[in-house]
Amino acid sequence: MAELAKAHKRLRRENASLRAGVDARERRVRELEAQIRALNQRRQEAGKRLDELIHRVGQLDAQLGAAVAGKR
Repeated sequence: MAELAKAHKRLRRENASLRAGVDARERRVRELEAQIRALNQRRQEAGKRLDELIHRVGQLDAQLGAAVAGKR
């Protein structure tokens, strides 16, 4: 009976340790997922900004072309 009680205590400690490890990993996963969301948002914003800049360069190119053509 004493051996069974010892085994039970050992298994309870092991179970608690495993649960703590799982909890720590779950916290880390949540942190990484939050970082991924933030980085994806930054990527989307950078993509939009690049599109705006490309559009603006096109506008400036057209204005320059019109100005050069007007001087001829």
